[in-house]
Amino acid sequence: MLPKHARSDGGLGALVLAFVAFSLFAIGDAGSKLVVIESNAVIAMWGRSLVFAVLFLFIVRPAQLKATLLRGPVRLLLLRSLFPFLSGICIIVAMAYVPLAQLTTILFIAPLISMALGQFMLGETVNRWGWLAVLLGFLGVLTIMRPFGGDFSWALLIPAVGGVFAAIGQVMTRIVAQRTTSRTVLLYTMLVALTLSSLPLPFFWQAPTGEQWLLLGLSGFCQAAGQLCMIAAYARATASRIAPYSYAQLLTATLLGFAVFGEVPDIFTVLGAALIVAGGVISLHLAGRPAKKPRST
Repeated sequence: MLPKHARSDGGLGALVLAFVAFSLFAIGDAGSKLVVIESNAVIAMWGRSLVFAVLFLFIVRPAQLKATLLRGPVRLLLLRSLFPFLSGICIIVAMAYVPLAQLTTILFIAPLISMALGQFMLGETVNRWGWLAVLLGFLGVLTIMRPFGGDFSWALLIPAVGGVFAAIGQVMTRIVAQRTTSRTVLLYTMLVALTLSSLPLPFFWQAPTGEQWLLLGLSGFCQAAGQLCMIAAYARATASRIAPYSYAQLLTATLLGFAVFGEVPDIFTVLGAALIVAGGVISLHLAGRPAKKPRST
């Protein structure tokens, strides 16, 4: 369990960092989707990880890498880094089959799961409003996926699994951010992503075009900057406090899906998103309120 001083709400700065982080993730995803459409998911994941690694060298000098690598709980950092990678794989694979707005909406099971896990893993308080928010989010995802209807697509399970991985990663970020620096967390995130995404590369290699390198650069930059902002936000505020601000990613993804890909969300996606956002609003305004103490007689 984290010490009390690590559980502050972090103020406006932490919330701004969270808003920026999740907006950058949506922009990066749009760039990756364009690469997936023109090439394949392996190239998109590897290229994004490569750019991420190159950009990281501007943050940490090569002479500082060893000291940064050994700073903090190594096994926990490696484990934490695995979940953003698995989530990223699910997201990029799903991009070939699922519209960007629908994909991102399904991913929003992540902050609600993160809030629930915050109670069990971090000892954070989640009241009945928080659990109502989780329920609404779950119903929203079911509305979008329609698992019991004829229109159900198994491809929609891919971003749902990615959302679960993302939620675990968010909570583990909260844990490791209190025990090491943001640079160390980011270094392990980069190393794990670059190493694992390189393994299947010989079997799926297609030389990226100049335009695709630019898109990979955009995606890698947004992911690196977003990760840095997210780590900084979780170091300043509780997981349950940060979670609702991830809805900036939903808004950005919807706008980009329409503007870049001509994707218009269907009525089920809109209704599902409304339920998920309602859960986020409840989480933001009511889930963090302490329970009222009974009046003394």
